[in-house]
Amino acid sequence: MAAPSEWQQQIEHVCVTADIQRVDLLLDQSDWDSCAIPALKQITPEIAWHSLFTGTPEENLLEQAPLLMRLDLAHWQHRAWLEELMTHCAADARLLVAISPLPFDALSLALQTLSQMNWGGQPGLLRYYDPRIFPLLISSILSDQQRLQFLLPVSYWSWLDRDGQPQWRRGASQTRGRIDIPPTVELSDEQCDLIGCISDAQQLFDSGQFDQLEESQEQRFALLYRLVVKANKENYFNDLSEYVRNCAF
Repeated sequence: MAAPSEWQQQIEHVCVTADIQRVDLLLDQSDWDSCAIPALKQITPEIAWHSLFTGTPEENLLEQAPLLMRLDLAHWQHRAWLEELMTHCAADARLLVAISPLPFDALSLALQTLSQMNWGGQPGLLRYYDPRIFPLLISSILSDQQRLQFLLPVSYWSWLDRDGQPQWRRGASQTRGRIDIPPTVELSDEQCDLIGCISDAQQLFDSGQFDQLEESQEQRFALLYRLVVKANKENYFNDLSEYVRNCAF
């Protein structure tokens, strides 16, 4: 597993290369026994932050909200907060990093809009900011046009994979102004099924029943995900653990 300092060094290097002296963090606070906001408010100079629940029925649930924070790497206090979050949140799959040229208000609006999904006429929350979901969502679940919407606001996305290694995805941002994002991400039945397969595979992964399958945790999850998708396509509705054992051993 990479040390937090290694990831932080990569982030600072990419910021210099991209001529962007700040880094934006998406922190997932759901089902967490802490809330980042009290500590966040004590940091000076002040850190700009925005809850992705703003303007939604969940607006008052700040302790559970996904938070977007902008850190200025010129300030040691902000860099110390970055290291603190990487130490205590990244390994727990709570941190997604964005490097973006957009003004903070424009980025906040874009990233909050991307969390609003619609499936079969029903609204919902798309938890793309979970780094266990984000890679598959970007690489294989979203359509080309949908994928572009997630790449337009940023120059780079970054996260830690299940082996604790920093991963990077180049964005498509070429502007420092506002961008147009559709008001919701329209998902098909197949796309929602695949997102559900990520959740099912992660549950199997976390169960510890299949730790012997692959030495690499990322490869182990990829195998479990492929088998869960296979079971889903075969309309298998029984015990997934049994299905995986029959296929993998």
